Amino acid sequence: MEFFIKKNATLPVLKMQVVKDGRSDYIQFMESLVVSTIYFTMINVDTGIPKIVSAPADIVALTLPAGATPEYYIYFKFTSRDTNTTGRYQGQFLIKNDEGNLI
Repeated sequence: MEFFIKKNATLPVLKMQVVKDGRSDYIQFMESLVVSTIYFTMINVDTGIPKIVSAPADIVALTLPAGATPEYYIYFKFTSRDTNTTGRYQGQFLIKNDEGNLI
């Protein structure tokens, strides 16, 4: 997915929706995600030099109408230092918990 942000900007927040993929137990995964530690890393595609390394990220649940399954989003809020160099970057989230690591 492509994401664009202006130089030195702190908004918008980078967010990624956690989706039901049919390959795992969604509810169990969400319960483990809430107690996980989440990090964000961003690397310059042209130079291979990291701009952000294992910065703390977070998760938020959006409440929907009563009885509906909540939607979960992993997100990262940029600082102006994170966006002070123009370029093309690749980002990834790392989720760490008792069961291991998930990128």
